[in-house]
Amino acid sequence: MAWIKSDESLSQHPKVDQLADALECSNVEVIGHLHYLWWWGLSYSQNGDLTRYRNRIAAAANYQGDNDFFISNLVKCGWLDQKGKTLKIHDWDDYHGALMDKREKATERKRKERQKKDLDVQDVDRKEILNTVIEVTTGKSHSELASSMTSDAYSRYNNCVTQLIEVGADSDEIRRRGLNYFIKFGERPTPKAIVFNWLQIDEVVTDQDRKQNKKKAQSIASDLELQAWAKEVDNG
Repeated sequence: MAWIKSDESLSQHPKVDQLADALECSNVEVIGHLHYLWWWGLSYSQNGDLTRYRNRIAAAANYQGDNDFFISNLVKCGWLDQKGKTLKIHDWDDYHGALMDKREKATERKRKERQKKDLDVQDVDRKEILNTVIEVTTGKSHSELASSMTSDAYSRYNNCVTQLIEVGADSDEIRRRGLNYFIKFGERPTPKAIVFNWLQIDEVVTDQDRKQNKKKAQSIASDLELQAWAKEVDNG
């Protein structure tokens, strides 16, 4: 949410009177135009430089009159600083620079908090998946094997966990596919085997299944041959 420093002394500022006279409007309208312009600056020109938006300054301030006339009087009354073609909101850094700095620091703090929270969640997920992979591949828990696991073994498991996280695997899915691997090959998978066969162990296909499928295919083929022979006989 954008906000600005608005001092109560602004209502009595002589430059407000000067701009009101120049624009032939009330002080209330001038203060409204200035605030609209400052709010717009917070959103679209945080350094207060309006040069590139010269053609939109009146619209930004919600002023209905001529844009160049409005700019000219803002400069004359000291609300805009003009240097060559550069137009900048007067005293922007003094009045709003500190606020913008505070806003940026708050944004950065929130970003770091979100990042830390995401990392904490990732760490929890990683530990859970690591424990699951160890359980599936060894039949034991991480705590039972921690003292005997070598650095090479940890490296293999960590590589496996990283790849499983990348494909969006969770503990339930790892256990399901680990069981499918056992049914298919008759042994527990290694960490590398889980990753390498991940797609193939989504469904269980055993040797018995293959034999049944082959027998079924042969039966279908025989039926088709028989139907073709019968058709020839009928036509004959």
